[in-house]
Amino acid sequence: SSGINAEYGGTIKGLNSNAPPGCSLSYAEIEKLSDCLQDGTVFGILSELKEIQDIMLNNLHKERTNMVANYSRRREQMDNEQREEYEMMIGDINFQPAEEERMIRSFNDKKKALETEESDALHKYDLKILQQLDKQVDDQQNYLNAAQIPGMKRTTDSAELKRQMFILKIIDTLQSTHT
Repeated sequence: SSGINAEYGGTIKGLNSNAPPGCSLSYAEIEKLSDCLQDGTVFGILSELKEIQDIMLNNLHKERTNMVANYSRRREQMDNEQREEYEMMIGDINFQPAEEERMIRSFNDKKKALETEESDALHKYDLKILQQLDKQVDDQQNYLNAAQIPGMKRTTDSAELKRQMFILKIIDTLQSTHT
């Protein structure tokens, strides 16, 4: 192509002039970006990727919220069972104070075990979330690279990721102002 496309070029140049350090696009990248946005396909791809990401994040959030609620129900059930057991014990005519101490220690041990189980399960789930988010970013980079958007490629480099976020912000701004 010859030169920067008028429809998007001016806006891209303006946004690029306020680029964070290390994120600025070259003239050739601005030209390529303005060209690849022409037919609207990139906007469609980004919308689809956002939709997929929103669904995934929503599902992960629901799953984690359900886990927390399940542990909360289990704690409540344990508290009720322990309260009933305690009331039965102190109502027994053969009640011994040493039994009370043993029972309270046992209750506390069971409560600690459930708290540890919950903490471990949530930690494991949070790691799963991070892995899925990493995979999501990887997939998005592949799609955007295939769409020939400049600067989009598989990377885990923080500076390159920051630059990719800036390019996506430019595209998002163009989508909301030109459609």
